[in-house]
Amino acid sequence: MKYLVTGASGPFATAAIEEFLKIVPAQDLILMSRKPEKLEKWAKLGCATRYGDFKEPNSIEAAAQGAGKMLMISGYEVGHRILQHGNTIDAAVRAGVKHIAYTSYYGKDGVDDLACIDHRGTEEKLKSSGVAYTSLRDGMYMESIISAFLPNFYQSGFWITCTNGGKISMADRLDCAACAVHVLTSEGHENKIYEITGNDTWSFDEINDLAEEITGVHIEYQDVSDQEFYTYMKGLGIPDDSLEEFNVNGLAWCLNDIMSSERVIRAGGRDIVSNDIKTILGREPVKFRDFMWENAERLRAIAKQNAKN
Repeated sequence: MKYLVTGASGPFATAAIEEFLKIVPAQDLILMSRKPEKLEKWAKLGCATRYGDFKEPNSIEAAAQGAGKMLMISGYEVGHRILQHGNTIDAAVRAGVKHIAYTSYYGKDGVDDLACIDHRGTEEKLKSSGVAYTSLRDGMYMESIISAFLPNFYQSGFWITCTNGGKISMADRLDCAACAVHVLTSEGHENKIYEITGNDTWSFDEINDLAEEITGVHIEYQDVSDQEFYTYMKGLGIPDDSLEEFNVNGLAWCLNDIMSSERVIRAGGRDIVSNDIKTILGREPVKFRDFMWENAERLRAIAKQNAKN
């Protein structure tokens, strides 16, 4: 059995590839990327590396040749992914793929933020594809708090939000990647949807308090109105739509996504806990508090480097 991994140069794929290599030989992996030259490390181990772009279905069909199963890692153009993902699914099916695992996103039934609209639409495409599917509704990655959220807040001295105490569930990206690999390399996960989240939830102000507990650096937390939040974020140079140039301080952000997500959090749409990680992996998920303390030295260094004087 050969396994195709899309978006293979990204951080999720890197974790998944490392997990795959604990289970299957490198020769059984086909790694697809828009920039296959970044996959040289894996090619040297014996993995096949191929060009593929979600916007070019023919490239997907070519990359998927010989693969029996595919890990489809979601694209990044929030609000515009259903067509891209659907074309990718169709191309993979034409190439002979029989089981697709997909990195979806978590949220209660009926949530209407842009991310979940994309992901639920993709899940419908999977269900109608005619091949086995597994949808992995990953929680917010714990890593994003350290690498994306906090550095910007330390620089400004403020955590501005309009979530009004709404809570989120998070997951360690390594847990998410391990689950994705496991559902493809073991039996019994076909045509299932899993909530890949932790078993506790956190509000942003609680996360802020924990960060201060670890670093000793204070960030002023402010809950504001939707309009005030929009105006503040727009002032940082973040565009409304993901099709615009939206790399701000190294982060791919767009306000349509951020605003809709903040509203969903405020309404309780991300306040979800699940035992699905334990069901899949046979162990408890990493807890957010433990994750933060395990990364304490790194977090303190980020705070020291970025903290507003």
